[in-house]
Amino acid sequence: MKKKLLAAFLITVALAGAFAQQQKITVMFQATGDEGKAFKAMFDRFTKDTGIQIEPMFVPHDVYFEKFTAAVASKRVPDVMQLDAPFLANFVWNGYLVPLTGLLDQKVLDDLTPSSRAQGTYPIDGQLYAFGNADSTVLLFGSKKLLKAAGVRIPTGIKDAWTKDEFDDALAKLAKLPDVKWPLDMFRAYGIKTEWATYAFQPVFESFGGKLIDTTTWKAKGALDSPESVAAATEIQSWVKKGYVVPSSSGTNALYRDKDKAALAWGGNWYWSEAYPTMKDDLVAIPLPNFGKGVKSPNGTWIWGITRYAKNPKAAAKFINYLANDKQFAKELPGVYPGLKSWASVLPAYTDPTKMKVAFDQANVAVPRPAYPGYPVITTAFQTAFDNILSGADPKQELSKAAALIDQDSLDHDGYPPFGD
Repeated sequence: MKKKLLAAFLITVALAGAFAQQQKITVMFQATGDEGKAFKAMFDRFTKDTGIQIEPMFVPHDVYFEKFTAAVASKRVPDVMQLDAPFLANFVWNGYLVPLTGLLDQKVLDDLTPSSRAQGTYPIDGQLYAFGNADSTVLLFGSKKLLKAAGVRIPTGIKDAWTKDEFDDALAKLAKLPDVKWPLDMFRAYGIKTEWATYAFQPVFESFGGKLIDTTTWKAKGALDSPESVAAATEIQSWVKKGYVVPSSSGTNALYRDKDKAALAWGGNWYWSEAYPTMKDDLVAIPLPNFGKGVKSPNGTWIWGITRYAKNPKAAAKFINYLANDKQFAKELPGVYPGLKSWASVLPAYTDPTKMKVAFDQANVAVPRPAYPGYPVITTAFQTAFDNILSGADPKQELSKAAALIDQDSLDHDGYPPFGD
């Protein structure tokens, strides 16, 4: 009898230990500063409400992917991880992530904006592999006073966005104002050889009718160096040649400083929270221009996936579902752009026509960066070409060189099958 009781006791202890181990998940993320504080508070709420412990794995942004690769090699992969949306296809192709089908609540799936759904979807099987409660966009920010002083019409939405000619005319008029040193801040101070170049200016190529890569053949030649893409690059280069663009040496706050001012800023949605405290109601959000093929905007930010190494996918799924429903997290994240329709209701700036509603409307015209395993090479090649073009190099030659590099990488990987099959 004693032996049976002892055996039962040992089984109970083992099961309890296994249960306790299952009720712990590792979460890899890269948030710092105020965003990092919001993450910590959300982690604490999740544990309090579910009993599931979180082992945080903070990795700095600049070495995030190198550290993840090292984690794979050492078999210390997290259960849940953040990843930058344009790199999704690379992670899925390498087998790092599992589909979220059956793991996310249907009400969460129904709540996704079209842009947010696009950033987490793998094109080969059409399945959602990552979830984004946040998203992003790029638009123009301007000074109402300066725009009115120059006699420039201020668009109120996507339907009445500036045309190419109107935008060129606006830059020319703003350049003549005595209080304006540069009409446009393109945020070259971010470092143009960064993801900013691809993220912020791919929409111009798309609006001209160009592309970074043909998403049917998965070839860059004939797409990145097409006449439409060359026209887009030439147009952007012309803004620099005419002296319209804030140089990288002049920082990123030219729109809202007292001297050496810009009149417009081609910036991410987060710029509103940076500029508004100084500019107040003089700040206006304007849709990106329509260069011929409609207004196009970028999307994508750091999104959440469950790795195939997860020891407890159900607990990991609880975490992601919790993210979607934690409205307190929405309020605490600085400068967040809603990836869920319901989040817009708790972020009033995105429903206010006098503030950022136009930014949220752009979720309906968002163009994801190519969902392709070779995207890391696409963006690196584009960044180099774009930087050279802004420095005066021939757009056609630079884009052709970039296209050749991208297509060579594809050849080196046998076309990243099943892409291009």
